[in-house]
Amino acid sequence: MASKTIEVLLPGELSGYVQRMVKGGRYQDASEVVREALRRMEAAELADEVKQFERAFAGGHDRSETEDDIQRVEAAVQAGRKG
Repeated sequence: MASKTIEVLLPGELSGYVQRMVKGGRYQDASEVVREALRRMEAAELADEVKQFERAFAGGHDRSETEDDIQRVEAAVQAGRKG
């Protein structure tokens, strides 16, 4: 996957957290911290989509799953496989 440079402005507390993670040796640089955070955020969103999908099939919602629900989950699963 090709990388692209972007600029991200962080408030002081988040910037400090990133610096502490790098200084602590857990990550090599700030980019690595941000990449890991985005991966975790994406994984959490995918897990939430899967839970919603499972609840829909298990009767956990007051409505049946829609074609849009199924397509959203399928797209999230495909995106997770590509990442």
